[in-house]
Order: sequence, then structure tokens, then C-alpha cells
Amino acid sequence: MTNCSPGVEQQRRTDAHFEAASAYWSQIYESADAEAAIYQNRRSAVLEMVRKLDVSTERPVLEIGCGAGLTSVALAQFGYTVQAIDSVDAMISNTRKHAEEAGVSDRIITSIRDVHDLGFPDNSFDLILKIGVAPWLHSLDKAVLEVARVIRPGGYLITTADNWWRLNHWLDPRYFPPLGPARKGFRGLLEKLSLRKPSVAAAKLHSIREFDASLTGGGLQKVEGKTVGFGPFTLFGKKIFADATGVKLHHQLQSLADHGTPVLRSCGTHYIVLARKGVTS
Repeated sequence: MTNCSPGVEQQRRTDAHFEAASAYWSQIYESADAEAAIYQNRRSAVLEMVRKLDVSTERPVLEIGCGAGLTSVALAQFGYTVQAIDSVDAMISNTRKHAEEAGVSDRIITSIRDVHDLGFPDNSFDLILKIGVAPWLHSLDKAVLEVARVIRPGGYLITTADNWWRLNHWLDPRYFPPLGPARKGFRGLLEKLSLRKPSVAAAKLHSIREFDASLTGGGLQKVEGKTVGFGPFTLFGKKIFADATGVKLHHQLQSLADHGTPVLRSCGTHYIVLARKGVTS
């Protein structure tokens, strides 16, 4: 058996995970539990950033990790032509399906591509969206450099990270972030001893400082950042609240975070960043 490099193995597991979960990502924006409300909130915040930027629709935008394609569809409805890329066939199929259903298939161009090696010319886009991709990368810094390469000087990136400081994980001993490396190492040991089936994929959390530093290292300047999402709250992995209560609690905490409440404003599930590529002299 040929041994795969860690990067190749990570990508293989990630692709398998999303291939199996493709239906979930088509349904999540119509569900009514706390997890769905958080993803819906994240998408709304991202699209609001796009609206405020008022980037010209005369040039295409790029969505990396288009998933089920619902954000690409929204961008097309704004008037953009969208290069929608993903590494998973099922996601590309879903994107095409949703584009056709929304009547915007002429504005969405899909392709299978790797964020670490996009294959577009330098300085191709005024706006790039990379939502929900960072947790699955085998090299965050390499991906940031590659994304920055294809942004035009003065252009924008809207991107997200799964927040290491997310409140619901700090309140559940099963997910307590400082113990993450130990849990990962123990799972790996069990897999090597054939005492556990290989995990499909594991999302990586990034602290706000770590994620900002990676963007800066790639030549991108942070313009705005916020966190979104509170819950689902669990104890040893079991939900504490019914769906309706969990959604209500999420919205209450999100309102406090949006108003700048200390601690809460940095403890949402997802960290959303608007960054800009500097203009060369």
C-alpha cells in the first residue's frame, strides 16, 4: 500500500465527508434547529458584507467551496457572474441543480478545483468568498497565499473560520478546546491499533488571532471581523435544549454579541472576516 502524504490524506477524508453529507448542506438552510439557525445567520452576515461592498457586477466573483451552491445563487441574483468551485463532485452537482431551479444557471460557472492550487491567473477577481473552508484545509497559510494571488490589488476576500473560542465548546467537557490535541492523538492511536475505524474528517478550529495572522501573512489586511452563532449547547455531546429554545437562545446571545458585549462578541461559533488586498504602488 502506498502511503499518502498528510495533505493528500486530509483532502481524501474531507472529500469523502462532504460527498456523504451533500444532502445535509442542501437542507440546512431550510431547517429549524439551532445549528441551522447559526448557518443561516452566517450566510446572511456574509451576504450583507457583499451588499455593503457594492463591488461592480461587471467582473466575475469567485466562491471557493461553493457547497450546495445557495450562496452562489444569491450572488448571481445580485447580478454577479460567479465562478463556483469545490473539490467534491456532489457539491458541484447540487450547485448546478440549485442554479437551474433559481433560473441563474447562465451566471454560475462551476468547476472542480483545489483551494491550494486554484489554476486562475494572478489578479483575476475583485471579490472572493471562502466560507466554511478553513476548518478542512491541510495548510491554511498555503491556501491564503493562493487566494491572495488571484485577488486584484484593492480587491476583497470574505472568509470564515470555525472559532476556537466558541462558547458552546467551552461549556461542554467533551469538546473543551484545550483538550483537542489530546483527543486527536488518542483517536489516531486507536486507528493505528485497529481499535477504531478511521475517521472521515475532523474540522480544525482556529483562534481569532491565529486566523488574522494567517491573512496578514498572505498580504491581506483585515477590514472587519465578527463572530456569529451560539449553540447548540450540549453536555457531554447531548443537547440541553429543545430546538425552539436553542434557536431563541442563539438569537438572544447573537444580539448581545452584535452590540459589542465583552467576551460574547468573540465567542461565536464562526468567525467572519472581510479582508482587502493592498494596492501596489
